[in-house]
Amino acid sequence: MIHDPHASLDPQPHDWPVLVTGAAGFVGGHIARHIAQAGHYVRGLVRGQPPSCPDDPKIEWIIGDVRDQAIRRRAVAGVRAVIHAAGWVSLGRDAGGLSQAINVEATRGLLDDAKRARVERFVLTSTLHTLAAGTSTNPADETSPWNLECIDSPYARSKREAESLLRQASQGPFTTVALCPGMVLGPRDPKPTSTRLLHVLARSRVVFLPRGGIPIVDARVLARAHRMALTAGRPGERYAVVGPYLSYAELAGLVAEITGRPRFIVPLPVMLERPLKAVVSLLERLGLGIKLSGTTVAGGFLRLHVSGSRADVCFGLVHPPPLESIRWSLDVKDQD
Repeated sequence: MIHDPHASLDPQPHDWPVLVTGAAGFVGGHIARHIAQAGHYVRGLVRGQPPSCPDDPKIEWIIGDVRDQAIRRRAVAGVRAVIHAAGWVSLGRDAGGLSQAINVEATRGLLDDAKRARVERFVLTSTLHTLAAGTSTNPADETSPWNLECIDSPYARSKREAESLLRQASQGPFTTVALCPGMVLGPRDPKPTSTRLLHVLARSRVVFLPRGGIPIVDARVLARAHRMALTAGRPGERYAVVGPYLSYAELAGLVAEITGRPRFIVPLPVMLERPLKAVVSLLERLGLGIKLSGTTVAGGFLRLHVSGSRADVCFGLVHPPPLESIRWSLDVKDQD
């Protein structure tokens, strides 16, 4: 069992076979490719057709649903580590119960199946929504009491429950770690997910932005954190993987520096948070198919100050300048 946060399960872990769930997604894809490029044998569990790019490293693909026990048992057979990046992500309602089915019950099943297969390390990709919000002078960390009631959601509750399952499962030779990333920036975001805001900003002449903000993290840094977490980090613990904090106005300003848009950034006063949240929540309950949710509105006004120093030290992380990560996300070449 690991006691030192820098202790290694194996002095030469590069030949470890590793399962990455959600390996066709934005975050899971970056993790799987990075780990394969580092020399690991990688098995990727995906729901549909896996991505195909001639420059990608070799990955063994298993197509199936993480909720299917037969698929899970096939996926974990013969691997020494599991990185569980698959999940249901939404800040809105969950009428179909997918947050519980995928983020909780499938995680519970994967933990059990991994233990049965004698997997040694299980790394969960979680979220900052399980942590807390501090201030610019006193940011929250992994031990801060949860205080994000304003953005609570089925998704956040399911991830808190998944982290609890992870802590309970970390026993003896089977050890677990959870990583809680900030707003992930990088290319190859197929939906898009966290980079959607960047693309909206880059297309807009005028934007109206709430006064909140969030720490960002470069996808390359997050992928490295997952690779290092195969052997480093205290069992049963979680780590906030975040780079610098940016207000949404600062984020828009950096996008404008690269693309020339948005031309005008209009800050929304804090007094608009409650009425906006109420209106959007009503429209959401009416099932009108809007892309916003009341939780999203509240999150826009939240200043989510979180420290990532613990992960930086433990995993040896160095964060690039935000402008570099944003440029990479938008696939805009540096003209200098």
